Amino acid sequence: MPDADVIRTTIADYLARFTAGDREGWLDLWAEDATLEDPVGGEVHQGIEAIRAFWDMTREMTPEIELALTGPVRVAGQEAAFPGEARPVLGDARMAVPVVDTLAFDEDGKITRLRAFWDFADLRPLD
Repeated sequence: MPDADVIRTTIADYLARFTAGDREGWLDLWAEDATLEDPVGGEVHQGIEAIRAFWDMTREMTPEIELALTGPVRVAGQEAAFPGEARPVLGDARMAVPVVDTLAFDEDGKITRLRAFWDFADLRPLD
């Protein structure tokens, strides 16, 4: 089982690589058979190719998205949860939507499941 420091490092890399637009580096953090549900209640993307397609779809909507940590990362066993914000540029405006992410990890510290809790109704201009 990965220790809490490995999980926290993976989460920091997840946020940084996504924000930097580093698709391949971001995909490297995932297990081959991982699932991504973003937002919860939406489509569940299973496997690295489906997760790659999710990245591409997201970047087609907006090529610039910052993922920011807004509170502590809580680690329990092989899972973690944390509050954050997704900050896409839409048109000429930087927007923000609060998100709570939950992730599970395999023995090697790769992401096996991500669930993102957020709603478009909470989207607002970033102050």
